[in-house]
Amino acid sequence: MAAINASPLRDAPGTAVAGRFLARSDRHGAIDKTDLPARILAVICLLNINGVMWMVFDQEALVSFAMLGSALFLVIFVGRRAWSLPFSLLMGALATYLALGVMFSGASATVDDPAHYVRAYGGTLVVLWGAVGYAASLVDDDRRALSFLLFVRGALLVAAASVWFSPILYRYYANLPRAFSFEERMGGFFANPNEAAMVSVFAVVFVQELPFRNRLIQWLGLLVSSVAVFLTFSKTGMTCVIVYLAWSLMRKAKGFGLILLPLVAVVAILLVQDPDGILRGIAESPALQLGAAQQSRVLAIGDILGGQIDEETTTGRTYLWQLAAARAWETFPLGNGLGSGHHMVGGLLEAGVWQGAHNTFLMMWSESGVLPVLLLIAAMMAALSNTLRHPLWHLLLPTLIVLLVDMMATHTALSTRYHNMVMALAMGLAVRARQSAGGVETGLLGTRYP
Repeated sequence: MAAINASPLRDAPGTAVAGRFLARSDRHGAIDKTDLPARILAVICLLNINGVMWMVFDQEALVSFAMLGSALFLVIFVGRRAWSLPFSLLMGALATYLALGVMFSGASATVDDPAHYVRAYGGTLVVLWGAVGYAASLVDDDRRALSFLLFVRGALLVAAASVWFSPILYRYYANLPRAFSFEERMGGFFANPNEAAMVSVFAVVFVQELPFRNRLIQWLGLLVSSVAVFLTFSKTGMTCVIVYLAWSLMRKAKGFGLILLPLVAVVAILLVQDPDGILRGIAESPALQLGAAQQSRVLAIGDILGGQIDEETTTGRTYLWQLAAARAWETFPLGNGLGSGHHMVGGLLEAGVWQGAHNTFLMMWSESGVLPVLLLIAAMMAALSNTLRHPLWHLLLPTLIVLLVDMMATHTALSTRYHNMVMALAMGLAVRARQSAGGVETGLLGTRYP
């Protein structure tokens, strides 16, 4: 195995990293027995294949065997590579969440049997372990690492493109997504349009940070993934993509981009000073023909960007957050049992379903007490710390931040497979931070890829 010190990712700034990134010695880049299972796992997770099978055939978990089989294969052959500090803390958070949640079960009314959550989050443990192990095994081989990153970029783009095809896909779904109509909100391969939005945000990040060599394809990729976010009308997703693209433009601006910076600054000032006016003009444009609910979601972006977080801008989430926190304090430092935070009986009932906490941290606290939450926070902070010293920080940092935002906006983040896969990739690759050149930025920035 080649030494870490020989990696071109550690070269000083300004070197021709891109060429050497692809032109490795014969000992690097060879096909490994773990590559195919890793790609199978990535496709199933990122394209929500289990969910698509349920929506089309009304059958649950049709490809779970292939997903868990691929993950277990990776655990067996590269699982040992996964054990870094962030991953250990994350696994500790999930393990204590399940153990304490089962112990406290029965303390509060629940909709589903605790075994349902044991299966769901037990799958999360296996998928994360296998995927993190595989990603960590790539740090010695930049050719395979780049190949897998580009594969993930492609899968994310396909997932984002599926949102555009919602009018066609919905004709074949036996179980329609939650919005029930593509005229209201589009979900593509995802039953929940909010999940489709977050996957599309990840697509934007990967396309922007791992740009295509062909500029036309690059612009098409950004167009497809960015517009897909807005087609879902997810307030969290739309806010994320606006903030990320603004940050990315400011960071990468050079040449002609520098000429555009004053215009960007003016738009930013207008958004801060009068976001409602701009967004109202967009929302009420006759060309877009948005419905009342869609206009409300677009207008909420300005309030959120302006720091207004209330029941209206969060579509009732603040009430659910307060309720989850109140129930958590009632049993502090213990919990109310598995499922009590996923469906808070006696709280908010919508379409016959008791709504959950809509926040992963509050959900864990409410169900299993404070210990899993502290471990999860520590895991994310450790991962962010590693990322800041990583040569690929420009990709991994926004990825981790979007993962955090996703967890703060939904209570099911850790049981959704796209979230598992993206988090595993970020945590696994961040292992390299321990051998990186003290946070020195490398020549990878600006590199264009196939």
